[in-house]
Amino acid sequence: MLSDFQRTQVWEGMLSAETRALYFADLARHYTSLKQWISGLSFFLSSAVAVSLFARVPQFNALSLGALIVGILNAYSIAVGLDRKIGTMVKLHSTWNAIAAEYNNVWNHLEDDDAESRLNAIVQQEREPSQLASTEAPNKEKLMEKWQTRVFASYHLSGESKASVN
Repeated sequence: MLSDFQRTQVWEGMLSAETRALYFADLARHYTSLKQWISGLSFFLSSAVAVSLFARVPQFNALSLGALIVGILNAYSIAVGLDRKIGTMVKLHSTWNAIAAEYNNVWNHLEDDDAESRLNAIVQQEREPSQLASTEAPNKEKLMEKWQTRVFASYHLSGESKASVN
């Protein structure tokens, strides 16, 4: 059986984990979309440069500009490690989503004899994604706030009853 403090810890942990799962899913979607735009634009511009070369278009400046833009876009993608960022955000999303499910399970079984040990196991599970997020994920407070507001609204919580997720 859990104490009142532990019950509050479970409730706040569940809200926090759901918020983080949605936050990292949104970041993964953003980075994936950015990668798709860069790839699409690079393909389009490099195709235009190739067609211009085969057509022997005398406008060298247009070719140079297209090639330069393709190079910049691809260099940016590599430099910021978009593929790695996407993978990290997906991993963080799935991990926090699983943690939220664990909290939800404990919340629905607060009176069980093993509730305290299950809560302790969840707290241990939070360490790795928290460390990963602190070094690999951006801290976009407004985006986190957006998802926190949505999670709290889904539980019909008002602004005064919000627990701090950050």
